[in-house]
Amino acid sequence: MKVAIYLRVSTLDQATKGNTNRDGFSIPAQREACKRKAQDLGAKSIREYVDRGESARSAARPALQLLLRDLSEKKAFDYVIVHKLDRLARNLHDDVVIGLAIQKGGAQLVSVTENIDETPSGRLLHGIMATIAEFYSGNLAAEALKGATEKAKQGGTPFQAPIGYLNVIERANRREIRTVIPDPDRAHFARFALERYATGDYTDRHLLTELTRRGFRMRATNRSPAHPISRSGLARLLCNRYYIGYVSYNGVEYKGNHQPLVTPAVFAAVQAVRLSHSGSRRKDRKHFHCLAGLLICARCNRRLCHTITKRRYSYFFCINRQHAGCTQPYIPADSLEKVVITTLNKLSFSETEHIELAQKIHEELREEQRYAEDDVKQQKQRLTKLEVAQENLLQAYYEKLVPGVLLKKDQKRIAKDIAQATEVIAEAEKRLAIITGRRDRALALAQSLDVGKAFLKANPIIRQYFCRAFFASITVDDEIADHKRGIGAWRKHQITVTKVDWHDPISIGRITEAILALSLK
Repeated sequence: MKVAIYLRVSTLDQATKGNTNRDGFSIPAQREACKRKAQDLGAKSIREYVDRGESARSAARPALQLLLRDLSEKKAFDYVIVHKLDRLARNLHDDVVIGLAIQKGGAQLVSVTENIDETPSGRLLHGIMATIAEFYSGNLAAEALKGATEKAKQGGTPFQAPIGYLNVIERANRREIRTVIPDPDRAHFARFALERYATGDYTDRHLLTELTRRGFRMRATNRSPAHPISRSGLARLLCNRYYIGYVSYNGVEYKGNHQPLVTPAVFAAVQAVRLSHSGSRRKDRKHFHCLAGLLICARCNRRLCHTITKRRYSYFFCINRQHAGCTQPYIPADSLEKVVITTLNKLSFSETEHIELAQKIHEELREEQRYAEDDVKQQKQRLTKLEVAQENLLQAYYEKLVPGVLLKKDQKRIAKDIAQATEVIAEAEKRLAIITGRRDRALALAQSLDVGKAFLKANPIIRQYFCRAFFASITVDDEIADHKRGIGAWRKHQITVTKVDWHDPISIGRITEAILALSLK
């Protein structure tokens, strides 16, 4: 007689609880009871199917599906034993479907704790117990939702806190309080990502690369080891209002009790930058131009794209030119730049505005100094941990606990991480050494800021800061008239510039970043 035993626990915590057994406590208890039942039935062969951390509210469980497949293909078992019916299913539909599959496979379902069989009274009891299991599951979910919603209303976090925070248990006056604190190993990385992205200086891909280089890793779980954050994970981080102190649960937002990592102003800047990147289709382009993403065709209201022909001629053209037949001609980029410079030369700042810029520069340099000091501190801690891990690895190899192949692989990984940490420390210490000199040069530039001249002195990246700080969009219509096969041709640009309020935090931040970049030697 051949018997299949099906064992299940709902969560991985249940499956891993306890230090002496990888299955925790519940699965071994189920296993022992099911084996005793199999012996009572006279089993000669017993095969186990175990689902660790799988809910019975769905039948899509790996071990269960394997059991049903073996039953349908091989008809290999006379009995299928479970400790209780709710280990198999927690809703009537799945109970009926699984029961029919077991019956079709030529086996009989047996419960250790419930007296079910193929008699009318046994089937009645089976139906009653399946209904009770479904009621228990539904009622438990409703009560959990009610409790979680009330916790969110009171500012608690009824879910796994996002990266940068830790769910912890505090005990006070014999009470267990579940709360959230900033993660000492990752909070500064989440803050770095938000604050740096708010400057507009990073695309998603560049920010991912920089975070990985600095040693940012997601928390290790029972299912996966620590690994760099993914692009989708970074997108969720950048738009999660949890980082400014709000909890969103079941479609409703509440004020949270946890400590915010950034200010609402920084978060608003992040969202504005994300919107501008999306609206201007900002990508990591091969041919970069400071006006890319700002120019709009006056004839069809689509954006103008930048291209370089024959490796030296820079043009803008309407994206609808090929597909929708837009008649906007190719426009030389240098002619558009001249119009932009003329517009920038007309801008002027009052004494109050110069003082405001100087204050912003002081704040940015103070923040930059704090970033550099935090980088040095965090990377030195990281370096110490890596050196300890390197020594432990060698010790394990000498004690023959680690094979040579694994030693070489881990040594290579640790050496790479040590090199990255050392590089970041050197960069941070260098930044600390030049901040004072930058402050003097930046303040001098702010006091006598001439936007047109500053634009001409700047590189394309810094020019883009100035353009995005002062212009929301630039609408372009280009007219060309040729006489005698091109002789005496004239070109007329009709350009409408939509300006932005440069006092806006996003704009003044870009101007400040441009001035700070210009102040570098």
